[in-house]
Amino acid sequence: MTQSFEGLKIERLIGHTIHPCGKNKTKTPPIKTQALVPLPVETRDLIQLRITEAIGSNSHGVETQIKKTDSESFFNLAAQMMRSNDQEFIEISHRMADSLADAHTNPRWPGGIQFLISGKIGAHQKPFLAAIKAETDKGLNFTESNGAVALQVVKNMLLSQSQKLYKIGMLIEINYEPAIDGVGFKIENYSSHLFDHLLTRTETRNAAGYFYRDFLGMDITGSSRFQTRLFFESTKIYINAAPIDHDKKLDLLEALRVELRSEKQSITVRNFAEEHIPEELRENYVTSMGDNGVPTTAIIKDVEYIKSKLRRNRKINFNSGVNIQVPSGKVVNDFVEIGGLDDGFTSVRIRGVVQDRD
Repeated sequence: MTQSFEGLKIERLIGHTIHPCGKNKTKTPPIKTQALVPLPVETRDLIQLRITEAIGSNSHGVETQIKKTDSESFFNLAAQMMRSNDQEFIEISHRMADSLADAHTNPRWPGGIQFLISGKIGAHQKPFLAAIKAETDKGLNFTESNGAVALQVVKNMLLSQSQKLYKIGMLIEINYEPAIDGVGFKIENYSSHLFDHLLTRTETRNAAGYFYRDFLGMDITGSSRFQTRLFFESTKIYINAAPIDHDKKLDLLEALRVELRSEKQSITVRNFAEEHIPEELRENYVTSMGDNGVPTTAIIKDVEYIKSKLRRNRKINFNSGVNIQVPSGKVVNDFVEIGGLDDGFTSVRIRGVVQDRD
């Protein structure tokens, strides 16, 4: 089920200070606050907007798999915090702060503020718990009065629209089922999500592993959406580099899009190779996909991350058999201008320069 991030409402928030670890990778204890943060309307609205923009981002937000479920895991503590009273919320948040500090094992990783936020989200207002690691930055506050301009340094700026110095992990309760003694929550009753400005739809190696793997206990490589995207991007790269002519490459790229747009529920590297890749390249293609981390088993198709890339190429066909093809996702009129007919020839203007001739 695709999770909606609309209608996010914050109910409680607490913040703790996380320091870089020592030079010998010794843990620096976090500074833990003892009270919830007051949330005036303007502050609440701004934080709600930042979380909605981040987690719902088409380029930096992904659904993850929950891997760690022990008593001190983010999953278990977050599930408890969603339905805790205020005092329990504060006490459990201290364990969250210790957990993030434990994950901070490299002196080069900057400190920051850990925010823990609970509330409701989505059309059905499901409970959620979000953990934000926000790094502070300097900025300028601009004021104007009576024709004079003043600038004031803001030393600990957080969560501005232009800032990319924060990461968010979120657990959403899909179905409520109480656990025994606060542990034993079932993974299938929750969905987990990650935002990291270093994370893109085609690249995950730069995402901060200490945050999503060590602290959140999440995996970003096992989801169907990730695997489908990895299959698409890796196959596309292979086709573009293959020793075949340009027209054949275009045919294979279109076959790739058609395969992923089809009603088939799954796709495999081997089947795609046998159905589309030239025989002399099949084994090399299969090996290349494995080297790139594409599963050799069936991938359940989920094209949410690559929908815009699967649109059909646009073609302008002439009765002489000549055709002009515009890449998918492009507006034809932005690249091709069709003029009048003169002595059987149609005037055509194409944006760009001739790259090669066969």
